[in-house]
Amino acid sequence: VLAAAGVRSFQFPPRTAETAGGASRLRFLSPPLPATCTSPSTTSTCTSTTASSATVLGMSSTTATPTTVLPSWSDLQSISSTTSVGSALDNEVALRPTGHAAPFVQNKLRLYDSTEFTADNPPKLTIYRDHAGWCPYCQKLSYLIEEKRVPVNIELVPMRSYGDKPTSFTRMVPSGLLPALIVERDDGKKQVITESQVIMELLDAWHPPSEGYKAMLPDSNDKAGNARYDRLARLERDLFSWWCTLIFRPEGPRLGGGGGGGLMGMLSGKGSGGDDNEMSGSMKGFLECLDQVDAELTSTSGPWFFDNADHPTMIDFVYVSHVERMLASAAFWKGLD
Repeated sequence: VLAAAGVRSFQFPPRTAETAGGASRLRFLSPPLPATCTSPSTTSTCTSTTASSATVLGMSSTTATPTTVLPSWSDLQSISSTTSVGSALDNEVALRPTGHAAPFVQNKLRLYDSTEFTADNPPKLTIYRDHAGWCPYCQKLSYLIEEKRVPVNIELVPMRSYGDKPTSFTRMVPSGLLPALIVERDDGKKQVITESQVIMELLDAWHPPSEGYKAMLPDSNDKAGNARYDRLARLERDLFSWWCTLIFRPEGPRLGGGGGGGLMGMLSGKGSGGDDNEMSGSMKGFLECLDQVDAELTSTSGPWFFDNADHPTMIDFVYVSHVERMLASAAFWKGLD
């Protein structure tokens, strides 16, 4: 942006070293006053060759120093809007209040292709989520809303680590739990629902395939599908537990034996039947659990946990919100690539 504004370089007040009497001395030059300025429509540039004051241990001298005044933020915004990326971002900002913009962590309204609701006639459902986009439980709920394209209002409140929640929220949700769903009923009263899993299941039930929405859970008559969902949900809790044990607790003594196939074999370099006694019990448990998850994923023909749909479903969102964090923390704290 600076280059587009014609600014090629700028400098801080210079500091130079001089040698006098065998000692090195520093000379600080104060910024000179601009002598001539031009004011193009997009930026203001001033260049000076006037003398600036220098002080060397109490001795005065003069030095000519060029200087450039940087564009203001308003100038930079105007310049940015002339680029293709800047113009696209400006259009997105304009669309957000209408509910038809692209997914964005601070969207306040999601309408998609709904003909029932508008910005002036908003949905009766309001989701309260964290404003920073860091809460994994808010994340999995947001994924489901985006995939199903459920019209909702969105209100943003901070997690405890980012500050106090507003009293307008804690009056409705004294526990302060996020996410929360506020349902405006026909009688004008509001119902408060917490727990991400409960909210996700309700939204899925209230927006069925018969009304054009994607299914996020197996059909109630699909016994095999529901049994698989329950098994995968328990496995996700096991994986979460092993991750917490590995990352947030001391690893403890290293264990021997147990074979070296799968992820453990790749990491230890010993392959099948090798001795992985260099691994702690928590590392071994975490990697074995990852092997089980990987086996479940590879048992389907596509990238998701279920083959009966060409889109991710609820169990995929349940996993991804924590696996995303596992990737970063295991790489940073444990060196797992």
